[in-house]
Parts: sequence; structure tokens; C-alpha cells
Amino acid sequence: MIEWILHRPPHASNRAEIRVAERLKSLHESPYPWTVIWGYYYRDARGMQHEGDFLVLGPAGGLLVLEVKSSLPRHYPETGRWEGSDGDDPIQQLHAEWQGVIHGIQEKGNPPFIEKALCVPNTDAPADVTTFQGIPRTWLVTGNDLENWIPTWLRIFGNHARNAVDASQKRAVLEAFGQGSLPEEKRAFIDYTEELFERQFTSRFALLDQLSENRQLLVHGGTGTGKTWHALELAFRHATAGDGRRVLFLTYNKALTAQLRRIVALRQIERGEVVVRGWEELFLELCALAGKHACPPPSGSPTETVRSFYEVELPRLVLETSREPAHRAKWPAFEALVVDEGQDHDTCWSQEIKTRPEESGGWWCIYQILLKDGRNAPAGIFYDAAQRPPFRAAERFDPEILAAAWSQPAHVRLQPAVRYTRPLWQFFRTHSSGATAGMIAALGNGDHLPEGPEPEIHPLAAGANARDLVESILKRWQKGGLCRSEEVLILHHQSDIARSPLGDLRVLAGRNLRECIEEEDAPNTIRHTSIHKAKGLDAKAVILIGLPPHQNLATDYDHYSWFMAVSRARQLLAIAEDAALKVTFV
Repeated sequence: MIEWILHRPPHASNRAEIRVAERLKSLHESPYPWTVIWGYYYRDARGMQHEGDFLVLGPAGGLLVLEVKSSLPRHYPETGRWEGSDGDDPIQQLHAEWQGVIHGIQEKGNPPFIEKALCVPNTDAPADVTTFQGIPRTWLVTGNDLENWIPTWLRIFGNHARNAVDASQKRAVLEAFGQGSLPEEKRAFIDYTEELFERQFTSRFALLDQLSENRQLLVHGGTGTGKTWHALELAFRHATAGDGRRVLFLTYNKALTAQLRRIVALRQIERGEVVVRGWEELFLELCALAGKHACPPPSGSPTETVRSFYEVELPRLVLETSREPAHRAKWPAFEALVVDEGQDHDTCWSQEIKTRPEESGGWWCIYQILLKDGRNAPAGIFYDAAQRPPFRAAERFDPEILAAAWSQPAHVRLQPAVRYTRPLWQFFRTHSSGATAGMIAALGNGDHLPEGPEPEIHPLAAGANARDLVESILKRWQKGGLCRSEEVLILHHQSDIARSPLGDLRVLAGRNLRECIEEEDAPNTIRHTSIHKAKGLDAKAVILIGLPPHQNLATDYDHYSWFMAVSRARQLLAIAEDAALKVTFV
């Protein structure tokens, strides 16, 4: 196991440091405790402050000072200088850093044995040489050394490798260089990452500038690529164009609809209007305006009854209503359309619905009826076919049919994901399955992603109190400065929280619980919803309750739902697993 203490510098970590961190993560599999401090400050003999890269505290041996170099500079014996713009001696730099670390720990207490090494992750070196490019081999940690960490550790510490690090020595190290455990510094680290996510999303808006002359955009992007934020930005741009337009912003899930409606209400635009509607809400509204009211099945109805209503009865009623000019005259009119989670909007009708030739395109032909210029109207459709739920027929959404329904569609791809930290990205990759491999592959390479806390998995033992576990996680995150209560999203596998392991709660950790589908945004509350309602949402911190272990998932829908749940987290993720769970995602 490994404890990370992260100190965020004012700039992003370089790729060499990221590679070192990736290799050190193999220590998670160790049964012994390791501590890695990434980024710290020390003082040299003159009292000048400098920044160091890594301190690695082992369960035995001691503390290793790792100074990371992107490449190993060459030494010129004729001049005594080293390759580089300043020509500084890396051995002297390492020695000064080592002495600064020793002195800093001695001021706090009893130090462990302390060794030093230059770490060059992009270079391999033979293990059986005494020097390499003018540097003693014993002072080098290269890429091949990182791949075989335990032998490398034993080589560096020699006879000291068997000496256990006691609690007083670890405490001295943490008091000297483990300030990342202070809430305000952890908070600064987390906030910095949130700002980085926002900058990455908004910097991509330049893509909308480059494509502004296109009438319609079909934007394909995986989870975490910023589809929703681009959709919102495009909707606002359409609304404020010219003298102002009325824009229909369509979503699928109720929770996302409620969230976007709040965001749109807070955005003060000079002209035009963005009207947010869920597809179900829109279809029910169209029926009501025509005097043909439809009644959704009550909560708890059989699954087939629910699916029949939403996939057959309601779409058929809307389609039949659209055939009457008098009914259509009562429907609202819009100048532009933006759709998020477009893959959930059918491009063909159910076989049980009788259609006419001019009614091809599924639900989209209804959407175009609401547009003043029909298929020629400005539109932006954001989708990812891989995210269509397995229980909904994949053939009912076809990007080619969608493209054919518009007059001038331009195809765009958003990649890679920019919403996650590297530990989450790695967690997704190591929990892939046949049903989620495509979605995980769409995340792209994770080299550009920032660091962050490791995901947590907590077994929920039989008879254990789920409330106590969740409250302990919340309190620890809050006390540690990682997040506030309103930044947490709790997801449960049942449709109703009362049926989840938490039970019928109203208050948790001293905060009121609020269902995500509620329109009003209440401060200092903890949001919750079921996993199948959370699609399109995201949060800085997510706690999942009552999921089976990943290896116990049985169906494609289980794997899909599991990934949809964990991928709602941007930085903090805790999973309370129930190994005895038989009924999974409902």
C-alpha cells in the first residue's frame, strides 16, 4: 500500500515526474506501507529555499531523495562542466538537496537513514556497471530500475535495507516535508485541479470559433471530453446571434436537465433565449398542448410497462399528433437546436409504430418540426454511440441516419478526456470489460491529466451500517480540506434511496440530502440520485453505495452502469462494495 502526499507547484508537473509517479504506483500492490511525497521545499547550507521532486519513505531501509531529470546530462572532463544551459553539476545539486533534507528532518526529530539518487525515467542503464555517463551507478535510478523497484531499493540501501523505519522516524519526515496533509494545502491542490479542468474545457471552445461558419455540427466525444460544456456554450452563442434566437436545448436524463436548467438560469445573456427540456418532458408537453394528455406509469411499475410507454406509446402519440396541422400550430417554435447525450434520442421509430415515408429519422423528425427552418436550422448535436445503454436497442440510434436528416452537417470529434485525474483514468483502464472497452479507449492517453487522490474501495460487510461508513468518508474528506458537502454526489444502485443501503435518510453528516432532479439548488446540501439517473452528471467527489465488486458484475448492463457510475467523479471517488449483492443495477 502507498500513501501519497501531493504538493502542487504553480505549474503542471513535467512528463518525467509523471512517469516516475506511474512507476511508483506499483507499490499499491505491496503489503507494506510506503509513503511518497511529490514536491517539497528544502533549504541549502546558505538558507536559500529550493524545490525538490520526490521523497520515498519505505517500510524498511529509510528515506530516498529522488531528483528527477528528463534526460541525463553528459559530463565533459576537459572543462569539468556538465551538458545544459547552466552547466551545473547534478551531483552537487543532488548532494545539496540530500543535505537539506537531512537537516530539515533533524530539526523535527529522529531521522531515518537517508539515501539519494538522480532519477532518469526516460533512460535505461545496465545494472552491472560502476558509472554511467560520469555518474556513480549507485546514485542513479533509471527507467529499468523503476520497473524493478524492490531490487532497486535493496541495491540503494544495501545493509540498511533490513532496518525497519519506526513511527518516530516517519513522524519526523512528515513534520518536516509532509505539509500536504494540512487541509488548506490539500484544498489548494484540489482547487488548482478544478481550475485546470475549467481551463482545459474553455480552451477547447476555440474549436467552436473555427467551426462557426458551419450551420450544423455533429460532435462525437467520449466521457469526460466536455460535450455538455461545449453544448452549453454553443447554445448561448446561437441564442445571442443576430437579433437573438430562441434555442431548444434537449437532454435525456431528468437530473442533467435540472442541472442545466439551473446553469442556464444563472447565465445572463444579452439577447435570445435558451429553453432546456428533457425529451420526455417535451413529448408530454407537446401532447398536452394538443389536448392529448399522456400519463406516465407510476413509480414501481414493471420494467416492460415502463419501456412500452416511453419507447412505443408516448412516441406514437406524439407522432400521430404531429400529423394534424391544428395541433402543430399550438406547438412552440425555435430558431436553433442543441442536443446533449444525442445517442439516447432514437433515429428510428419502434417497429410497433406505423409511420409514413416522410416521417423517417425517429424522434428527430419531431424536433425538426419545432424548428422554423426545419432540417436547415442551426443545430449542434453532441453524442457518443458507445454510451447508449445496452438495454436500449443499439440499432435505434445510427449516426449516419442522424447526419442524413440535416442539410449541412459538419462532423467533429472531441478527444481526449480532460475531466479526470490520472489515478481515476488509470482506475478505469484497469477495470475494463467488453461492454466498456470502447468507452474507456475513448478517454485517450492520460499523460496530460493532472494527479490527484487515489480511488478508495471500502468493503461493506454484512450487517454493517452504511450510514456510518459514508459519514466517515464525508467527514474525512471535509476535515482534510478535499471537498465541501455541496461538492459531493452520492450514487446508489436502487431507483429510490430508501431502498439503498443508506435507507430512508434525510440528513447525512449534519447536511440535508437533496435529490438531483430537484430544480432548486440548495446550498450546503449533499446531492444524491440513483446510478441510472446520473448519466451526464459529474462532481468533484462521488461516493457509490452498495455496488458489487467489479469482478462480480454479471451482465453488459451491469458493466455499463458501473462505468457510468464511477466516471461521474472528477477527482475523489469512494466505493462501498457489497460482495453479497445479488440484484445489481435496477
